[in-house]
Amino acid sequence: MKWISGDGEGEDEIHTIVFKESVEEITYSALVERICRKIKVDGYKVETKISYFPMVLYSNKLSYVWNDEDVFGYLLQVNHEKCRSVLHVEFNKTVQEEDDEADVYVGLSDREATDGEATDTWATDRVACEADGVLTLYDDIEIHGNVTERDAIVIEDTEARPSVEVTPAVKERDDGMDLAVGQEFRTKEEAQVHIQTASHLKCFEYDVIKSDTKRYVIKCRAAKEGCKWYVRVAKLMNSDSWTVRSYIKQHRCSVVTTRTLPNRRRGTPGIVAAVLAQDYPGSLDTPAPNALIQLVHHRVAVKVSYTTSWRGKRLAANKVRGSPEESYTLLNSYMHMLKQSNPGTVARVVVDEAQKFKYLFFALGASIEGFTAMRKVLIVDATHLKNVYGGVIFVATAQDPDHHHYPIAFGIADGEKEHSWVWFMEQLKSVISDVPGLVFLSDRNKSLIKAVSLVFPKAAHGYCIWHLAQNVKVHVRNNRETCTFKFMGCAHAYTEAEFLNLYNAFRMRYPSAAEYLDKSVEERKWARCYFEGDRYNVDTTNSVESFNGVISDARKLNILPMCDFIIGKMAEWFNIHRKEAAEIPPALKLVPIVEVEMSKICVDAGFLSVVELNSFHLEYSVSGSDGKHYTVDMAMMTCSCEQFDKDKYPCVHAVAAATFMTDKAGKELHLSEYCSKYYLVEQWALAYHRTIYPVPHMSDWIIPEEVKAMKVLPPDYEVKKGKPQQTRFPSAGESRGRGKRGKGRVSGTGRASGTGTANGTGTANGTGSTSGAGSSSGTVRARGGGMGAYFECGIGAGPGLDY
Repeated sequence: MKWISGDGEGEDEIHTIVFKESVEEITYSALVERICRKIKVDGYKVETKISYFPMVLYSNKLSYVWNDEDVFGYLLQVNHEKCRSVLHVEFNKTVQEEDDEADVYVGLSDREATDGEATDTWATDRVACEADGVLTLYDDIEIHGNVTERDAIVIEDTEARPSVEVTPAVKERDDGMDLAVGQEFRTKEEAQVHIQTASHLKCFEYDVIKSDTKRYVIKCRAAKEGCKWYVRVAKLMNSDSWTVRSYIKQHRCSVVTTRTLPNRRRGTPGIVAAVLAQDYPGSLDTPAPNALIQLVHHRVAVKVSYTTSWRGKRLAANKVRGSPEESYTLLNSYMHMLKQSNPGTVARVVVDEAQKFKYLFFALGASIEGFTAMRKVLIVDATHLKNVYGGVIFVATAQDPDHHHYPIAFGIADGEKEHSWVWFMEQLKSVISDVPGLVFLSDRNKSLIKAVSLVFPKAAHGYCIWHLAQNVKVHVRNNRETCTFKFMGCAHAYTEAEFLNLYNAFRMRYPSAAEYLDKSVEERKWARCYFEGDRYNVDTTNSVESFNGVISDARKLNILPMCDFIIGKMAEWFNIHRKEAAEIPPALKLVPIVEVEMSKICVDAGFLSVVELNSFHLEYSVSGSDGKHYTVDMAMMTCSCEQFDKDKYPCVHAVAAATFMTDKAGKELHLSEYCSKYYLVEQWALAYHRTIYPVPHMSDWIIPEEVKAMKVLPPDYEVKKGKPQQTRFPSAGESRGRGKRGKGRVSGTGRASGTGTANGTGTANGTGSTSGAGSSSGTVRARGGGMGAYFECGIGAGPGLDY
């Protein structure tokens, strides 16, 4: 390549350019860019003219190179020695600036300059040949002596040629990217998203010239029309960061033309994630994909599809706590920071022989300490995770005296298997000892039942009566909801006599259901009157089922974001109930729910008559509203109705006896003295006195080397076909719902058949339908009230969920 200065001053120079690309890949813009960098001038400030003498016999006429086709034609002209003509390059200045030292290539670093000089030295010692895919564009005039008289004439003519100033025909405009040479990005993707966002906002299109692991080079799509906009981003040596090496920020192309270009760039998940990172920094609770479509359109002026929106939402969540694979890699570090933020926390991670994840257990120090102020009843259950790797999450929770959730411990395993449950129970025992009076409540999962008996042999274990009722009603053909209600009445009976009367009636009316109960479960596991431990008012697993509903959406996330959600929710609950306990007036001694119940009992107790039986032992006989006489022992805090014994706060008969003691015996007392200590406000406040702190951002982690060395790989998982299942399979007796109904068709041919009437079975066949729809065939089950119809709070999470 021969450079001829356009101002007629100075001597001509000979330079070498080496392209490590095929002939077809070399473009005009790339050639000009390489020439400008070689000569160290700003291509934006000069006009470049490239010419050569074609290899045609007796041809003395210059051929100019203006576009990609001319470049390709020049490259095809090779003589028998595989050499090409010398390229003559002329620069004419178009922008004059005083003391302008910026002619040096703006993106050239010291390392690149050194590499370029090495390339020049290597190239000048060799003949211009095309071999091994390397193309050299020069003929060394001095060394090879192939300067002809024709070349000399050209040099002489071009030196005398005056410079020509060119005025741009189109007004230049800024790209709006706010980039600067030397600006750094953490990743290549971050730089790409930055450029993509600006291209949509400022309405310009670009083509990617080069994109690999070390560089990212783009130019304006209108480069052939003279637009010189150009960006080159490269990876820094010995670093993961990327930096802007070259940048021409002005566009010469027209917005009017660009707006109607075909194959315009579409929105990407990276753009969606960038918008979410700006509007919801560090948050996992972001809008639904449908809402994100409008949000991105208003922010970036580009429409994205639902799939792109969903992927961007997932990408934003991964950036907060890492990808699914990174969640396992960072698991030990996360648990270390959890223990540092919350003293007393217990966390354990177990891997198999191949260092793949197997088990996880963690219990917050605040919950472990607060459980000492709680009733010793643990509700245990497991629910499936809905992320990539699946598995189940184990939950052990208590219920505070005001009937709120009080989670104690969590575990993650591959499934509800016997060894998984045994491992979880062993870890739970390390934080909750097997003390007398401990009670477990769960469904009738065989692995769970065996694990409790092995690890906690002293604990009483009861079964959830709601789950049992759903199994019972399956054995009844008609009036299933009535059967459920009658069974619940039997289970709630306080005295054995009351239970036998109700259960005998139940047996006579529903013999098949009673037979099922006799064969499958012992009465002491579900009947209140026969239960061996103190389970207070807790007779269902509603607390843990409701908690599973709270984390329903979080179970779709990776492990670390899910743990963040759980910890955040517990911190929120602790703060709410701590303030509730602090706001209770000093005159009120009992928790709100017991205070309300005792207020009702005190009103009813005023209508009862009391006879003193033993003033020394504080025994009284109370005539109930049902005409029966009940014996109350205030010293032992018992009543023959057994409500005082089992609920651990005075029944209506005990309140009447306490009133008699105050009025007749002149003794001063407060009913709170006859309530369990767990119902006192001061005990309730003690359970929430500690603060739960979230795990800080990963950039603030300080992890010991021994923790970093602990390797955890993702577990194996089976890729299933079709859409991932989002809802669990309903258990026996549980209502499955009616599903979605179609709107029908006004015209057409269709056929429907099935069983779906309340009183009988019918089919329908015909052509067309005007309204209604359902499944093409099948059985429509009766609709049931479900768990929420019986309990005060249902299993789903909603605005009215009781914490």
